[in-house]
Amino acid sequence: MASPTNPSTYKGPVGPLRHRCSLCPATGSQLLRCAGCRASRYCSREHQVAHRPQHKFACNKIKKARAKLAQEDHDVRNATPDFMTPANAFETEVGRFWSIINTRDYMRARIALVRQLVLLGTLDGVQEGFDHMQDMLKLCRGDNMGVRHLVPAIMLRLDLDQECYDFMKWWVTCDPDGHYDWGDMSLPHLNIHGADVLEDPKVFLGKYSELNFLVALVLLKLKLLVDIRNLKITRKILTGRIPFELRDQIERHVIRSPLSAKLQKQTPESLVESELKLLNHARQLGCAIMEANSNFMFHLFEPDEALSDEPSSYSRGSWEEMALAMQNSYATWWETEGVLDLLNDARACAARDSESEIDDWMEDESRRHGRTAAEVLADLGVNRVWGYLNFAAENASYLGPWSERPSERHTEEILEAWARTLAEEAELENLSDDEAWSDDEDEMALFATPQLFPLTL
Repeated sequence: MASPTNPSTYKGPVGPLRHRCSLCPATGSQLLRCAGCRASRYCSREHQVAHRPQHKFACNKIKKARAKLAQEDHDVRNATPDFMTPANAFETEVGRFWSIINTRDYMRARIALVRQLVLLGTLDGVQEGFDHMQDMLKLCRGDNMGVRHLVPAIMLRLDLDQECYDFMKWWVTCDPDGHYDWGDMSLPHLNIHGADVLEDPKVFLGKYSELNFLVALVLLKLKLLVDIRNLKITRKILTGRIPFELRDQIERHVIRSPLSAKLQKQTPESLVESELKLLNHARQLGCAIMEANSNFMFHLFEPDEALSDEPSSYSRGSWEEMALAMQNSYATWWETEGVLDLLNDARACAARDSESEIDDWMEDESRRHGRTAAEVLADLGVNRVWGYLNFAAENASYLGPWSERPSERHTEEILEAWARTLAEEAELENLSDDEAWSDDEDEMALFATPQLFPLTL
């Protein structure tokens, strides 16, 4: 998706998309809609006039994109038929649009309108953009324009979480042997419904995993983890203090994903099991993202450069692929409350536990690459962020003193284990060869070194 010059475009209000006044915090479906773009709303005529200097550029681009699409639509519907061109492809070629040359300008005009609507960041704009994308996939099943890469993050913004998972699973499983006939309209198309979001993500993991799908899927897993965090905190605070029926109503208001309604009904033990499963899946997917494109996680924490880029093409694993995936998904990261906080805490935990390694890194230029100690530590934090996601998840639902949060306890345990290992190694150095190679199991246990750090990359 092409980017505007200002990265702040992707950083709107945090939380679910709602009808909001573009100038003030007012919300509600009764807000006035801009007659020009039909995608921005205002609480009053005065606020619309006051916001016009900021809105004018985007509004005009959307109006021009609509006019262009209307002209291309007219041309397709009223084409002069010949051996390559049907009189009206909307009647005869649904599902095969890209194979008809005179529909391609129409499809390009439609995706151009989608881009402008989605960039506006309003509920009207995102919903209309999504509706266009759904229709485009019906018109062109083979999706020659890559619309499917944009759809999952948009679905998550609209809280269509089950539909998002079903959509991605269909695309990664629809053509296992490469023999799916995209021109055969009788074959199943986007027909997966109600798939298990908590199932093993192995179908998404492979040599040529789609970066946009990996990003959307890990976002979905993190979104559910944040809801579990909110449920756990709510129960800790309210259990025994108010009637269960009232607590149940409050719990429904602290979760965002429609899928979390099932999580809310789980027993505390089952909820913990679901949390551990989601953590494991998120870590697998996070590692797959770093393998698919090593740039992505570094720029997720500092996205402005990627959001300002305008790549026209890309290769797998490239900067351009990362920039496009960032532009496709960053608004979703930003709006989904709690997910970036979770990753930032995991990164901080990883960086803190990596401090003891900095001296060794700084002595080795082949590893340091001219970076300062602070830069090396920051990079280690990003590289190891997924290994520390469990620390951050425990911290997120902890209500005690900050100095005693779970990650602090885990770090103390790691340091104690490391100290024991060093002491054991020193003791071994003082043993005779015969003593060191005793068959006694207790003495052999001295050679066992604990895993000091979570997963590193």
